[in-house]
Amino acid sequence: MLRKITMIMLILLMSGCAFDSDKYLSKENYARYQAYYTSIFDNDRFLAFSDAFDIEIAFNKIQDKYRYDIIIDNPSIAMYDIEVMVVENDVSFERADKMMPNFGIFETKDVNMIPFQIDVEKGYVKGIILSGMVDVSVVELKIMVAWRDYAKLNATREFFIRNLDYDRMQDGSHDNDDDIDDSEEDEEQDES
Repeated sequence: MLRKITMIMLILLMSGCAFDSDKYLSKENYARYQAYYTSIFDNDRFLAFSDAFDIEIAFNKIQDKYRYDIIIDNPSIAMYDIEVMVVENDVSFERADKMMPNFGIFETKDVNMIPFQIDVEKGYVKGIILSGMVDVSVVELKIMVAWRDYAKLNATREFFIRNLDYDRMQDGSHDNDDDIDDSEEDEEQDES
């Protein structure tokens, strides 16, 4: 009888420890989410494209709302522990009334993209899709894509900005990838 009581106490103790570590992990992940949010919000230099992967955005109307899908795929280098975050319409963290679309921050399994290698069970994917819903037909998306190298020592972050206008895209007079901040490209051309 004493042995059974001891076993039950041990199981309860182990369950309690596991619960506390999950709670700690959630706080740590939320702190990372907040840090990334602030990093994106404060960033003022955005890339037009990446040499490491392709990034595309689809913007569609669904009933009275608008949905955007950010597609990140076709890696040209090995990318480990990928994390992606989006901030809509330059809303500060304090004023945000919803969780912004993100990937890899709250997940427990790491996701990697390596050229020509796909094994979903082991965490190697072809691409990543993030989706978000907005109430308006015009939205500005600031996107951060972060990853580590093979040794997981060096971290890289790239920032993108995309201005989407559903009505202009339907007219065919606007391509969402053309409406970006080209300040870095202009600076590089001026140096030549």
